[in-house]
Amino acid sequence: MIAEKILSYLREHPGARKREIAGRLHLWQCNEHFLIIMHHLERARLIRRESYSDPAQMEYYDKWYVVE
Repeated sequence: MIAEKILSYLREHPGARKREIAGRLHLWQCNEHFLIIMHHLERARLIRRESYSDPAQMEYYDKWYVVE
């Protein structure tokens, strides 16, 4: 159920950050269950991430996309 919601959200919002996805599901972005599902979706190659680094702002984050 959560996996389908994640995929649905990413189809509507490609490039979303993990905190945005978790927030939409009313979960904390460090929720263990959420992180496990994200990991399984990535290993199954249903989603992919692009890592971004902005050292000036001290930000390091991933943007997530559905693999079609």
